[in-house]
Amino acid sequence: MTDDDSEVSQAVDRYLRSSGDSDQYRHTAETVLEQFTVWLRRRDFETFDSFENDGEQILRRYADRLNQRVEANGIAASTAQMYYNVVSGFLGYCVRDGVLSQNPALTDRAREPLPRDDEDRTQQFWTPEVRQKLVEYTNDRAYESIEEDGLDATQAVQDRAFIHVLAYTGVRGAEVFRVSGDDRSGRQGLTWERVDTDSWTLRVWGKSQSWEDVSVLEQARKAIQQWKRVQDSPIDEWPVFPTGHAPSKYAAVRNARDDADTLLDDGDVDEVLYELEIAPPAITTHGARRVLARIAEGAGVDVDGEKPKLHGARRGLGDALFREDRGLASDILRHSSLSVTKEAYSHIDASERGETASRLLDE
Repeated sequence: MTDDDSEVSQAVDRYLRSSGDSDQYRHTAETVLEQFTVWLRRRDFETFDSFENDGEQILRRYADRLNQRVEANGIAASTAQMYYNVVSGFLGYCVRDGVLSQNPALTDRAREPLPRDDEDRTQQFWTPEVRQKLVEYTNDRAYESIEEDGLDATQAVQDRAFIHVLAYTGVRGAEVFRVSGDDRSGRQGLTWERVDTDSWTLRVWGKSQSWEDVSVLEQARKAIQQWKRVQDSPIDEWPVFPTGHAPSKYAAVRNARDDADTLLDDGDVDEVLYELEIAPPAITTHGARRVLARIAEGAGVDVDGEKPKLHGARRGLGDALFREDRGLASDILRHSSLSVTKEAYSHIDASERGETASRLLDE
């Protein structure tokens, strides 16, 4: 149940109480509608007058927000469609309940930004060659920079850790980089307090909407350790990959200190953050895509003529593991079941079946 007493929240409570659907649907609807009401509250859309006047635009913005989460690899396109349909079902109830004259979620204009779920399942993935080139390029730059600058070799060492985390953990971008517009703690970027260098795991807010442990393959460990040593963050709450966006860093100081303007007049913002132990925001998924594009350009790497994508690293790791051990691939990618993994990499199964059948016919 929701905790506030806005008109929309009260209607949500009535809807959940009156629903004759299964317990599983009610649980899903409660979760989705709680997130939806929080999203509305942050935008001051808490009355049904807002829906009567601007309902179509509100739902269009909500659909666009779901699409952004899909692009950040936070949820699947099918999940975005399901979330939107739950909200639409609730608004349909509101029409029957007499608090809305019509359901704005049903219009084509409102639904337009939703991601399609009927696309070809074949997605970009980093081939072993792409992964090797990106890893070798960042390794070389980091070693050269360390020789020249020692512990001041910040950018190159960070880039190396960035590529190694993507290439050798199977994380989704939304699990380690900040998702704009999503205030949940698990979507604010990976922090050092959630990096366990004893068990070599990362604690992330997964696609299952719960905390999950990510295995860090041995190939990535030295790069992460080196970056931690160079970064030398003053507190464990510091992001592993902080933003380079100056206004965001200034805002972090201003949100933490009443005397921020005086402090910033007298010092560099990065020094102020470090000395006062104010953690800067993490880099966003959008910013991470730009970083990856910059590194790929320097390495002279593309994937079928396109820039490498964040999710391509996960797909590439899964592809390599799946060819050797289906169960291990499923575990490393943290899929809910082996059948999910098999569906994601069905092209490999099909190819291998074809090779086997060809050999049998030749015998």
